[in-house]
Amino acid sequence: MSAQAADELLFLDDEAPAVFAESWNVLIVDDEPEMHAITRLALRDLSFRGRGLNFLSAHSGREAEAVLRSQDDIALILLDVVMETDDAGLKVARFVRETLHNDRVRIVLRTGQPGQAPERNVIVEYDINDYKEKTELTSQKLVTTVISSLRTYQAISEVAALNRELEAKVRQRTEELEQSNHRLRRSLDALEQGEQAGRRIQFKLLPAKQKRFANYRFSHVLMASEVMSGDFVDYFAIDEHRVLFYIADVAGHGVASAFVTVYLKRFMGSVLEGGGAEAELSDPALMLSRLNIELLRDRLGKHIALFVGVLDTQSDQLVYANAGAFPFPLVDTGGSTTFLEQKSMPVGLMNSTRYESGRIALSPASRLLLVSDGLLELMADANTDRKLDSLRRRFVECGDDADSLLSDWMSLEESALPDDLTVLMLSGVRS
Repeated sequence: MSAQAADELLFLDDEAPAVFAESWNVLIVDDEPEMHAITRLALRDLSFRGRGLNFLSAHSGREAEAVLRSQDDIALILLDVVMETDDAGLKVARFVRETLHNDRVRIVLRTGQPGQAPERNVIVEYDINDYKEKTELTSQKLVTTVISSLRTYQAISEVAALNRELEAKVRQRTEELEQSNHRLRRSLDALEQGEQAGRRIQFKLLPAKQKRFANYRFSHVLMASEVMSGDFVDYFAIDEHRVLFYIADVAGHGVASAFVTVYLKRFMGSVLEGGGAEAELSDPALMLSRLNIELLRDRLGKHIALFVGVLDTQSDQLVYANAGAFPFPLVDTGGSTTFLEQKSMPVGLMNSTRYESGRIALSPASRLLLVSDGLLELMADANTDRKLDSLRRRFVECGDDADSLLSDWMSLEESALPDDLTVLMLSGVRS
């Protein structure tokens, strides 16, 4: 940590730290005692979601492993690299992921000797969540890093708890099924209730049906052909003037595809954590390439057709990338309506796939429409080109929200749909 940053921390007020009923466990691993003291001082009054921080300390890799063996609810590790050996911190990171099989805890490397562990190599070879040089880690940057890490840890923990709960219910009902035919119906009913619970969980992960960011409004409609959907849509602010949004169509239907949408939600939420986050936000093709690699590595057996965009509401610029999403997005700039044609393969199919980013300028008079291929299946015409022409006409004639595009089909029961159907509309807000 730089002398300037240390001075910032040492001159904080000397009031007693706040007391909280519950705390997040944060493990500081560093062989420099002053780093422990400075970190505690910088973060002592920090709270997140009504919980403060409880600091644990280890001054070597061995001490860190002992603490981690004895305590499994650590949310964040602030981890030095060079301690008793040049790679002691990296060994701790590998121990956490491969020996303890702990995927929830967030690991932030803090190194004063970046030459010993170059950022590019470490990010690729080790399952860490952020990389910081001590010289650049000011008090404010440390706070930002900690809050981002805790937010992700909480989201991962909630999803893990929901998965454990569903798995427990399935095991219980399966045992009952084997015991007697009389209990068969009850078990099937319970599984159906589990699907309904899964549906509620999945739809709870969706954004608000309409949400405004500066001079732009997002809206969506998602209709599942089965209890749970293989389609997904999201939009959220990533800083004061940028919005990340995407529409996804996982191969297949039902529960298996729905769980992949949870995987995708977690991946998109983690984009802001990594050392390459800014590069991926400026060039979404990099984001798709990383997702493609991770899907193949995790062997989920599913691929995803995905369009992702980053809208800058300040400069009215949209940068985007497409991974096999069809129909192509329709953009209305106020004078003409065109398809943003960008042919590519879905993520999760081939290692060699390459993606490209595009950029367009928008305005308060602009609209952007994205739909899943389930909408085309509702159209009676067998010819794809004529279906696309019909879609273009509907877009020109409809209003500025997703519901208006589906006015002719909104009365349909979801069970009557041949495929999941999703519509995402971005529209400028005229003054």
